[in-house]
Amino acid sequence: MTNTAPLQNFLKRGLKLRQLRLLLALDNHRHVGRVADALSITQPAVSKALAELEQGLGVPLFLRTPKGLEPTAEGSCLARYAEIIEEDLQRAALALESVSRPQVWRVSLGVMHGGTPIVSPTLERWRKKHPPATPLDLTVHEAPIDTLLPLLRSGRLDIAVGAPPESSTIADLQITPLYVDNMVWVVSPHHPMAKTSHIRLHDLSDYIWVMTPRASRRRALVDAALRRHGVAEPAQVVETLSHETILGLVQRQNAVALVMGGLARSFESRGLVQILDIEMSQVLQVVALTRQQPLPSAAALELLDCLAEQAASSSFGLQD
Repeated sequence: MTNTAPLQNFLKRGLKLRQLRLLLALDNHRHVGRVADALSITQPAVSKALAELEQGLGVPLFLRTPKGLEPTAEGSCLARYAEIIEEDLQRAALALESVSRPQVWRVSLGVMHGGTPIVSPTLERWRKKHPPATPLDLTVHEAPIDTLLPLLRSGRLDIAVGAPPESSTIADLQITPLYVDNMVWVVSPHHPMAKTSHIRLHDLSDYIWVMTPRASRRRALVDAALRRHGVAEPAQVVETLSHETILGLVQRQNAVALVMGGLARSFESRGLVQILDIEMSQVLQVVALTRQQPLPSAAALELLDCLAEQAASSSFGLQD
């Protein structure tokens, strides 16, 4: 059995932040000379520092090759944690600044793809409650809800907005219902179907379909709805969550896209798409999730209130 005591002892007592930052620079640049330039030190100093780090850990972190440095499995592993530590230190600095400057309003918000149209009116609602010069630092991260939840639990996000996961996986989270929404079909305003009445799903089969990826929970709802309507997927399907890709395909390829209703109405209000009158009969609930422990900051709770108020008072989604 390998004795890991020396490695653990070094990580607990001997590892220094400057060594982790050196590791990150080595992993990013993969060249001693470029690392030396980035850190404003000499190349011999880089090599010496790396040798000391490897000696302390008892494992090689990089392999020297003619093309530069290549991380070993141990090097890649430690670099990932070094990046997490660096991000945590940056967040700690921001948190300390918030303590010393409580008037700074700082929140990190995660929103699932298709839910971002609620951000702007929510921010407008918040701005009406504060003087114009109130300091604001709002970060918005858009990703699938399964990606947002680990960020929420780790403290990288204060609030995650999306479809609620299985109840058995969120016992540690607080749920605030926001709205329910249908997915709707959209086309370019110049699409042949844009001027057609009494459209059926079968009428769309000759066009490219743009749909949410198969691994998403929304796609499972879509597939179930298609089966109920007795409609099979067409020969050409593009799976994406990218708004830019969706609009490009709709506007340039005469594709038909199935998107969240709130997003579709946002696009339609800007003349980018036209919503087709086709009933899909599937509803997706959207909620806001926050941690139960530690409790969200006062700023995060205020944003949560604004989200709930906006959802309750607007037509962003189909209201309960």
